[in-house]
Amino acid sequence: MIYNAIIITYYCFLIKKTMSRINIQGIIDNIRSKSNVYTPVIEAIVNSIHSIKKKQNDNGKIEITLIREHVLHLDNAKAEVKSIHIRDNGSGFDQDNRDSFDTFYSEFKKEEFGGKGFGRFMFAKYFSDVYVESVFRDNNKVLVYRNFRFGKEFDIIVDEDTGLSEAVDTYALVKLENLRKHQYFDKQIDTIARRLLEKLLIFFVNETVKCPTIIIKEADGSGQLVLNDYLQGAKEIQLFGEDSFELPLAGTDDIMTFRVKVFKIYYPGSQKSRISLTGHNREVTETNLHKYVPEFEDDFFEEDKDNRSKRNYIIKTYVIGDYLDESVALEREGFYFEKETPNMYFPISQTTIEQKAAEITKSSFNNDVQTRFQKKQQQIRKYVDENAPWHKSYFNDLDISLLPYNPKDEDIEMELQSVKFKKEQSTRAELKEIFRNPESHFGKENMANAISKISDIGKSDLAHYVFNRKLVLEALTELLKRRDDGKAELEKDIHNLIYPMGGNSEQTFYEDHNLWLLDERLVFSEFIASDKKISTKKDALGEPDLMIFDQKRSFRNGDNEFSNPLTIFEFKRPKRKNYTDAEDPIVQLGGYLKTIRAGKHEMPEGLEPIKVNDNTPVYGYVIADITDRIDEFAMRHQLIPSPDEEGYFGYHGGYKMYIEILSFKKLLKDATLRNKVFFKKLLLE
Repeated sequence: MIYNAIIITYYCFLIKKTMSRINIQGIIDNIRSKSNVYTPVIEAIVNSIHSIKKKQNDNGKIEITLIREHVLHLDNAKAEVKSIHIRDNGSGFDQDNRDSFDTFYSEFKKEEFGGKGFGRFMFAKYFSDVYVESVFRDNNKVLVYRNFRFGKEFDIIVDEDTGLSEAVDTYALVKLENLRKHQYFDKQIDTIARRLLEKLLIFFVNETVKCPTIIIKEADGSGQLVLNDYLQGAKEIQLFGEDSFELPLAGTDDIMTFRVKVFKIYYPGSQKSRISLTGHNREVTETNLHKYVPEFEDDFFEEDKDNRSKRNYIIKTYVIGDYLDESVALEREGFYFEKETPNMYFPISQTTIEQKAAEITKSSFNNDVQTRFQKKQQQIRKYVDENAPWHKSYFNDLDISLLPYNPKDEDIEMELQSVKFKKEQSTRAELKEIFRNPESHFGKENMANAISKISDIGKSDLAHYVFNRKLVLEALTELLKRRDDGKAELEKDIHNLIYPMGGNSEQTFYEDHNLWLLDERLVFSEFIASDKKISTKKDALGEPDLMIFDQKRSFRNGDNEFSNPLTIFEFKRPKRKNYTDAEDPIVQLGGYLKTIRAGKHEMPEGLEPIKVNDNTPVYGYVIADITDRIDEFAMRHQLIPSPDEEGYFGYHGGYKMYIEILSFKKLLKDATLRNKVFFKKLLLE
């Protein structure tokens, strides 16, 4: 914005110094504002309001005519608006107005209306052709007409024609014709009306400028709306409240006053509640209110007196003040002050002003905001209670105002993790200071408090771990049910839940597997291979489903000892009944053990065979549903039934291996019982 102003000021200097022609297209190409197709229409309407005020016409009227392209739509859809005419019964283009229009960067209306002398260039930015027709009174009070066209090359006013008029009163008609390519208005007249009204709303409620009647109509007579009617009886727009606030100018004794007007708008559509900063009675910027108060993100609802129906509305807050008027940029699409950080030239930032306006708006709707805040608080508490109980100790430290209204679970989790991280960092810094000065009064007095904080953090991590165990047990329960097609889940699904297939302990951390389902002692086993080849020998047989070595030194520092215990697991598909003799799981375990003892499995580095002999403690487990065939296999190998009849156990003299058969039911039941006390402590049951 400032850069554009510098360019334009430089252009003015050249014009005054050399009286050179104006490159109109060059000026248009250098407009870098956030304007849109409605901007030139607003400019024309505001000029009409000024003209009516100058005439002191209490019956001021502005007519906006929509001219659509002549295209037949088979589905009766509205044709695109291609031209717009704006007519008013103001003072007209008298000589002063004419000369101002023809003067680049004119200051004619600067003192009274804050005019920039630039807005008319927006006409040519969005429309290919611009025409002006007017009737005014000359110095002798005689009615005179003036017609001209907005030039496209070096002169602003071209094809000018003047003469005596037969009209009965003054008027001005601005024709914005042939909308440029890739520019579009909304199609529906009521949508266009509302878009214009929001930009002009400040005129309707500003006591210093009486707003004339503003009519928008179709050129073919098919529709007409009066913008003023939207405010009659608070049907569409209601002025809900007014207030003001003050901000000091840093480095001075001056205080800037800002006025705030809060509106309810009852046709929100897809819009959000907003804060609009104005300059010289024109909306310049708008920012979503929920940026400052998250509870404003959704629409509000208002019941009628009989409680029979509701209608939704958004809130729009307008801010007015001299600081804004004096700081508005040339194109009226921004301000010269910074958005976030004040500086020596503009010591109040946009964010500071909007924050104050948001606080006033919040107080105006305090009951609604508090209700929404409590709803959000309950939503967060429910998430913690049901999905993240390990965060309970952090709930009171959470700044709920930072979270959006209706936050997603990931938003809540991220903020809670942030609280946890900050608490951990603070505790570390506190401990560091205590240990640095252990004899100081500060250290002795705060050691217990710091240790308590460490304990809370540890409890949170433990709670998270236990909660995840509950989820795993629920997942295992689902896997043991029949699928919709009546079949049981595959063996690999059970396997992956317990330990990722193809993984080993070198790449799978203990938090990423669930060996505790089998036995708590296996959680921190030193080396694990899950259905993964640990042999490079071509004559090695198939791999066990899960093979566990209790001592990591088996594979490190050359300590490959025969005394290191070995555990082998074999999983079968849930609800499987048919097994051939060759599929005897106990024989399979024995076969794996035989190849290992024969030296056909090597250490991962391939330095030497894994050392397992007849004296090495070996444990073999079969996880399968107990069926007639499993019973036969167990009796064949002389295993003993477990007391609950959900498995078998015994020592196999031929394989020199302790063997246990566990049903999936027993696996689930035992794992649940081992963790039940933790679930109760966390109130998960």
